[in-house]
Amino acid sequence: MREDQLFEQMKMWRKWTVQLLRTIPDEVVDEIPHGHNNSIRWNAGHILVGWDHTMFPAVNEKRQLPLTYHQMFPRGSKPQNWTEHPPSIEEIINKLEEQPDLIVRSCMGHLDDPLHESFLGMETLGDMVVFHMNHENLHIGIIKSMKNLLEVKLT
Repeated sequence: MREDQLFEQMKMWRKWTVQLLRTIPDEVVDEIPHGHNNSIRWNAGHILVGWDHTMFPAVNEKRQLPLTYHQMFPRGSKPQNWTEHPPSIEEIINKLEEQPDLIVRSCMGHLDDPLHESFLGMETLGDMVVFHMNHENLHIGIIKSMKNLLEVKLT
């Protein structure tokens, strides 16, 4: 796959993520519906942190998000353990909108570069981009499920 095609797909998925998040009422972004482990805000922040945590260090750049994001939204974390007030959903959405251009700017021309160390069995930066697109898609599905469950509560 050509690099420009891969980045366009990444931007397409991100556009869909943002569009979905913009349809969710503020009053439900922190609810954790039965059968789920986290909130919509957590899932949105987790998508953001996943990309930030791996992509920028892989090209020897510093992470773009504040440390508090990395403390609130990593794998295995949950809102019940937050010690600080989380960023607003609007702030998270704005960062989700900005992030793809930052990734493209940093990673363009490097997708075939080997990673410093293997990431879940992946060996190149391009492999990691594909992983994160799939990971984001997984969380889009989770967010949609949560939205559907929570909308029933609002009616």
